[in-house]
Amino acid sequence: MQVLYEHGFPVPKPIDQNRHCVVMELIDAFPLRQIDHVEDPGQLYSDLMDLIVRLAQYGLIHCDFNEFNILVGNDGKPILIDFPQMVSTSHPNAEEYFNRDVECIRTFFKRRFQYESVLYPKFRRDTKREFNLDVKVAASGFSSSQQKQLESYMNALAVEDDDESGAYSEEDEQEGSEEEEADEQCHTSEDEEEEDSSQIEDGTAGSSKK
Repeated sequence: MQVLYEHGFPVPKPIDQNRHCVVMELIDAFPLRQIDHVEDPGQLYSDLMDLIVRLAQYGLIHCDFNEFNILVGNDGKPILIDFPQMVSTSHPNAEEYFNRDVECIRTFFKRRFQYESVLYPKFRRDTKREFNLDVKVAASGFSSSQQKQLESYMNALAVEDDDESGAYSEEDEQEGSEEEEADEQCHTSEDEEEEDSSQIEDGTAGSSKK
């Protein structure tokens, strides 16, 4: 929260922290889930989509961007809360998490305000990284030790896939060789049969002449 606040994101001002407790400024706002009407749903929708994109441009994905974690002040501006689950845009599932955040807002606005827009951000198109806040806050969604375990596991899977592909190739090659050998034996047998038939016919022809 401190890092986001220092970089101008609409989050509460943090004051102090001790273990699992955080003291922050009092916000005069209501959770979006408690609001049934807004003057301009299109503007609020746009502000929220811009916030999702801006976070991604700083290397972060909220991962729980919904009506429960967004406050709306009297001025209609959104305030973002609840950050423990944030991940880096370099996370293996970053695109999935980004799209989920976008869809949460689209679904809520359609259901609550009967507002639906054809305009919405896409991860591959709209998330050009400009800053590395994910590095600064070590955002990943899990501990560094778990990150290493995941990377080791993924690397092991990749090696296994390569080995299996190689094994399949060798088996296919062996099967191909066996088929070619069988074909050659068949052709050899056919040639021998034709040769025997020719000899029989020659012998029969000779006997007829006699």
